Amino acid sequence: MEKTLPAGALPNAHYKAYIQGNGPDGIAKTPEWASRITGIPQDKIIQLAREIGSAKPAYICQGWGPQRHANGEQASRAIAMLSILTGNVGINGGNSGAREGTFDLGVEWFSMLENPVKTQISVFTWTEAIERGAEMTAIRDGIRGKDKLDVPIKFMWCYASNTLINQNSHIARTHEILQDDTKCEMIVGMDHFVTASAKIL
Repeated sequence: MEKTLPAGALPNAHYKAYIQGNGPDGIAKTPEWASRITGIPQDKIIQLAREIGSAKPAYICQGWGPQRHANGEQASRAIAMLSILTGNVGINGGNSGAREGTFDLGVEWFSMLENPVKTQISVFTWTEAIERGAEMTAIRDGIRGKDKLDVPIKFMWCYASNTLINQNSHIARTHEILQDDTKCEMIVGMDHFVTASAKIL
């Protein structure tokens, strides 16, 4: 709505105008438009929209995957907007469109063990540490607590993380590395669900 825009905003720069095709791109975001992009039939899109729009309250909550794709931040924002547009924010049984709707994600954890190894690597370099661990240094690879790694990673304990596959920047390469059990010889997974990481173990 125009009245919600900050001073100096362009006319029709609000979300409603964008959806109705009155924004800068001039494209109405109709079921037909969405169907061409998603491959989902128009009647299914209309049916879902009516079910969400008529449910009161509707708990709209995104999972842990929409943002892990190209332009994924836009999908996350659209899910939050869906909660706002349907009037489900701030009511009993509603939600903001965010994950789980709580600051701590509602997860109960086992107490963490004291790790005698103080050397640390970035979470995104563990695949490199499997492949070339003995070559990794503090200066070149950001190793903390030591000047260099002595050996490659041979064992991993994945506790409630689901980071083996779906949160790595190069999934195909990661999968290939984990298939060779002469590299990382043992992986222990602890999770509540059969996640993408658990399936590969």
